[in-house]
Amino acid sequence: MKNKILVFDIGGSFIKFSLYFEDRFLTKGKVVTPRDSLESLIVALKQIHHQFIDESEGIAISIPGVVNSESGHMVHGGSLDYIRDINMIKVFEEAFGLPVSIENDGKCAALGEAWRGSLQGISDGVVLVIGTGMGGGIISQGKLLKGHHLSAGEFSFIRTNNEFTNNHEYMLGFQGSSVTLTKTVAKMKQLPEGSITGEKVFSLLEEGDQMVQSVFQAYCQNIATQIINLQSILDPEKFVIGGGISANPLLVITIKQELEKLYEHSLIDFVHANIEQSKLGNEANLLGAVYNYKKSHHIEM
Repeated sequence: MKNKILVFDIGGSFIKFSLYFEDRFLTKGKVVTPRDSLESLIVALKQIHHQFIDESEGIAISIPGVVNSESGHMVHGGSLDYIRDINMIKVFEEAFGLPVSIENDGKCAALGEAWRGSLQGISDGVVLVIGTGMGGGIISQGKLLKGHHLSAGEFSFIRTNNEFTNNHEYMLGFQGSSVTLTKTVAKMKQLPEGSITGEKVFSLLEEGDQMVQSVFQAYCQNIATQIINLQSILDPEKFVIGGGISANPLLVITIKQELEKLYEHSLIDFVHANIEQSKLGNEANLLGAVYNYKKSHHIEM
């Protein structure tokens, strides 16, 4: 009997997937995200779907970029630059022959946290997802905030300078990226690019490597600075930090420490941000995609 939802979390590096049935995820897996063309992406998704073709009754998708979740139209696909000005619900429904829902990945994370995670019962909250960029979502007055142009929560585009330059290094998406952290550590260690992973960074920190500690503190201070800005603008009750690198508690601990330093040396009595590590981890986007599917197709939660 077809009674399961096939869920795709399409990221810049990997496509995570799972079957969702009766409030739990069954089989899970991931494959590398094709970066060359939309056709390659469809092929990869159809290969996954073929494994569950006799079980799934619908497809729930989390994807980067600016998405109209009601119409399916995407302005762009974020790091997936082959997605631009196209109706992706139509593309996916033609590919799978099943009902499809789609939503921005950061917004899915916020929906997931509000439904089953750290923002349950919270009227105003912010989710920051640290990955190949800095995504996220905003819950305002108990609802997902999308914004007039559907781009609310695109924290990657926050500028950190006022120079007339298109240098992406001044964007929070670059400065807050876990990739930037690992590349910086590799460069300082005079190691080949790609040789340092997030796990290795934390291992070096645990070993007391002072050079890595300095890089990591500066990285967390950049994020803490923007949390102060977002607290001033949005006044949320809670921030939830997610993304792969957040699985290690040291990230949130250090961001909190850097926040306290900034508060301590400020002449202004800021509202202190309440920060928490995501309880859902990599399941936040998947759960948010399921929530969006059920809401879109009027299925009981």
